[in-house]
Parts: sequence; C-alpha cells; structure tokens
Amino acid sequence: MADGSTADVSPLDRALFNGFLVSTLAYGALVMLYTQLTQVLLSRPKRGNMYWSIVAYSTLLFCLATIAIGGGLKFAEIIFVENRTSPGGPMNYYNDNLTNNIHIMSQVGVTLVPWFGDIMMLYRLYVVYNSNRLIVVLPSLLYVARVAMSIPLLISQTRSVNTVWATKTLLYSTTFYSLCVSLNLFVSFAIAVRLFWARPKVEAIMGKLHASFYTGFVTIIVESGALFTIWGLTYVILMSRGSNARDTFLLPYTHVLAITRMLIVLRMAQDRAWSKELASATVGGVMDWQVSSTHSIPLHDVPPSTVSMNSLPRKYQESL
Repeated sequence: MADGSTADVSPLDRALFNGFLVSTLAYGALVMLYTQLTQVLLSRPKRGNMYWSIVAYSTLLFCLATIAIGGGLKFAEIIFVENRTSPGGPMNYYNDNLTNNIHIMSQVGVTLVPWFGDIMMLYRLYVVYNSNRLIVVLPSLLYVARVAMSIPLLISQTRSVNTVWATKTLLYSTTFYSLCVSLNLFVSFAIAVRLFWARPKVEAIMGKLHASFYTGFVTIIVESGALFTIWGLTYVILMSRGSNARDTFLLPYTHVLAITRMLIVLRMAQDRAWSKELASATVGGVMDWQVSSTHSIPLHDVPPSTVSMNSLPRKYQESL
C-alpha cells in the first residue's frame, strides 16, 4: 500500500527518475555494442589506418558516455537516496545543486558525446555521396552553430538557478536542441534518400542478395542514424509542448546518440558499411570499379602493387 510520501511524488520527479532509468538501459546496450566491436577488431589479422581510427573513435565515444552515465547515476543517488526527503522534492534539489562537481562532470560528458557523434554522421554523409563536398556544407554550418551553442548551454546548466546564466537555460536549450534536430534530420534524410536511390545500381553490381547488406531497410535505418533523429525530434516536440515526459527523453539523449554511432562503427569494422569505393561504383558503374561484396572498407593498408591499375577508376589511377 502506498503511503502519503509516495502519493506526493510529482510528475516531474517521476519523469526525472524514468530518465535516469532509461539512460542506464541505453548505456547497457552501448556496453554490449562496444564489447562486440572489440571482439570484431581483435579478430582482425591485419591492421591499418582505418583500423586504428575505429579503435580511437569508438574508445573515445565509449569513455565519454561512461563519464556521462557515471556522473549521472551518482548524482541520481544523491537526489533520490541521500536527499529523498529534501524540501520541494527531488526536482527541487536537482535545481538547487547544479554546481555539484559530480553533476558538472556528467554534463561535460553529455556535451562532448554529440560533438564527436555528429562528426561521424558528417563523415558518413560525405562518403555515401561519393566525396561530394557540397552536400556537407549546410550540415557543417549547423554543426558549428550547435557546438558553439553547447558552450553557453553547458555553463547555464552548471550554475545556480539564481544566476544570469541559469535564467537563460531555456533559451539556450531550445536553440541547441533545435539545431541538433535540424542537423540530424538533414543528414538522416539525405543518407536515406541516397541509399534508396542507389539500390538498383548496387544490385546490378553485387546482385540482390549481397546488395541487401547495403541497401536494406535495416541498413538505411542504421546508416542514417534515424533512431537518434526520431528520439531527438520527439524530445523537441515534448519540450515545445511543456510535457512532463520531456526529461524521460532528455537524460538518455546522449546514450541513444552513442548507440546509433556505435552501430555504424560496428558495421564499418565488419566490412558491411558503405565505403568510398562502393559510392564511386554507384556513380561510375560496374565497368569502372568491381566492388567486392565482402570487403567494403579495408581495415588494413593494401599495398599499391596488389591493386590492378586497369580496374581502378581514372581518378584513382592518377593518384597512384
């Protein structure tokens, strides 16, 4: 039977707790993905620049996500366990202790994960569109604006509620997440359209069976980062409507982003992600580039002598 104290739990307090819970579940999924990625990388007999780039990126992303969840869970313990009877409830205690060092550490991790996460999406957009620089101009500008806005947002979220910075948190937050959603909507839509449009050409090069690894529905969802885009869009809608459920989507925001990026990195490590060679083949045709259906991204350096000059596109022949 519920007592009087549980009956007085506010919707905001409940949403905050649910947010921490979902964050924990999302981090658990991230741990499994990173473990699987490590197993794939350790099985590689040859290791080149791409291999070490994947190792560095995935490890950095995982460490930042760990800092974010570690600080968040410790702060949640302080809020819901050590100070559960604080006047005003957990949400009020949260707002009164934004300068807590543990909270600051967590927020730094929360801020940095999207920095590196969105760089991956810009890179993937560039690769999928066959190294077309024009396609990344607009999202790059959105990325720079989002990074710039994340700094005052971080400052406002780690200052007392009675400071000038803290009074502008809502403005900074609205601008920041609007830029995030705009960036990811553009990138996700552009990648999805490109993969869907390239399906007939990929099938002509590889056949329908092997092409399904690169143009299937699940592939499009993973390569475009659509899961995170939908999650971010849902949060912005809830925030604009003033819904109490917004914190349930806000707190796991960073880890959902990390999961979608780690899925892409895992595909790269498994040689199932789109590569520059495959993107070039869909433009130049099978006569210009015979793409291997089992080797899309070389994780080891291939000596020039092992590559047939006549099988390369002209632009690659000139660079060798």
